[in-house]
Amino acid sequence: MSLWSRAINLFRGEQVSREIEEELATHVTEAIAEGRDPSEIRNALGPALQIREQSRDLRIIPWLDSLRADLIFARRQLMKRKVTSAACVLSLALAIGSCTAAFRLIDALLLRPLPVKNPEQLYDLTRHLIGFDGKPTSYDQWAYPSFRRMRDAVKDQAELIAISYTLTVDLTYQSNQEMEKANLDYVSGGMFDSFGLRPIAGRLLSASDDLTPGAHPYAVLSHDYWSRRFGKDPNVVGRTLRLGDTLYQIVGVVQAPFTGTSPGTVTDIFLPAMMSGKTERDDQTWLRTIARVKPGAAIGPLQAKLNAISHAFEEERAKHFVGMNKIQTARFLAETVTMEPAAAGASSLQGDYRRSLLSLGILVVLVLLIACANVANLMTAQASARAREMALRVSIGAGRARLVQLVLVESGCLALLASALGGLFAW
Repeated sequence: MSLWSRAINLFRGEQVSREIEEELATHVTEAIAEGRDPSEIRNALGPALQIREQSRDLRIIPWLDSLRADLIFARRQLMKRKVTSAACVLSLALAIGSCTAAFRLIDALLLRPLPVKNPEQLYDLTRHLIGFDGKPTSYDQWAYPSFRRMRDAVKDQAELIAISYTLTVDLTYQSNQEMEKANLDYVSGGMFDSFGLRPIAGRLLSASDDLTPGAHPYAVLSHDYWSRRFGKDPNVVGRTLRLGDTLYQIVGVVQAPFTGTSPGTVTDIFLPAMMSGKTERDDQTWLRTIARVKPGAAIGPLQAKLNAISHAFEEERAKHFVGMNKIQTARFLAETVTMEPAAAGASSLQGDYRRSLLSLGILVVLVLLIACANVANLMTAQASARAREMALRVSIGAGRARLVQLVLVESGCLALLASALGGLFAW
């Protein structure tokens, strides 16, 4: 008999029993027809109960049948003690839901890798210095001329990508339409290729779109924005949008789920960095610099090289500072550049909420442990009340492993119900 047939027989208990009885009756009838004595036949076959059990074991999967029986018994036990079962499920569900919700926040902001090629190769260039208030501080804002110097100097070791801080802007798609808001990023033309991203419609920005200031008014939409705003209309490619006095042509839509490099912020539109109007100004720090380190390149020497280039640029810029005394200028020039891992992206929210989210995570784990301890106490009290039942099961032949399975299945049913309700709470 095949494994599938034996599995199906688990749900045909009464029919299987009838088939066994009919088979035994057939054997006895045939033996009597041959002239054998009925008592001799029964002695030859052995105890009827043992025969039925052996025949049944050949037609089903015994361990799966015992598991099915334990599930049925667990359901009856839970229904028998409705108040206690409900208290266990509800307390566990609240704890599991809170843990799941907290983990989703932590994962979305701190842990989840960007949906790009080899995110582990990405680093955010961050500057550390003593601020005007005399306290250590850090930031990752850069002027485009400084970015350009660093990009050209380390192109053999890393690809440097400029990505502006996300801006919420007013724009319109037709002159007769009302203004609407969208989140916008100015990015290096080579960002999409470096990230290994592909277009869903049209094309993406390339390095040739980011060479001359104001020369390439092109826009790329995120898949999320394309779905929300245009209902995934493929004819959006070629349309124009007006941002200020500039008319941009939509050239493509980037594949999902990429919505920018700042966790916690969804970017709708990507424009070439050269369209920002700030690319020639060394007094405007308005973009992040993301480095994709090439395989085999050492982080230490690369970081030192970037630090030296940045320091030289800031020394030139400091000559034109107004309103800063020598101490403040010295502190500013003493800044150091570090390369912070950015597999999960770079966002000010990460720095602002990292400690709070970690505290929240610890708190909800403690809540879960307390809930588990409370449920364990309830289960222990129930186990004491079932001592006579367990003794009776042992007396009729139940082994220790069989009793452990019975209790584990009942606990598993509680956990399964609590997990399902906890997922609903988390949502």
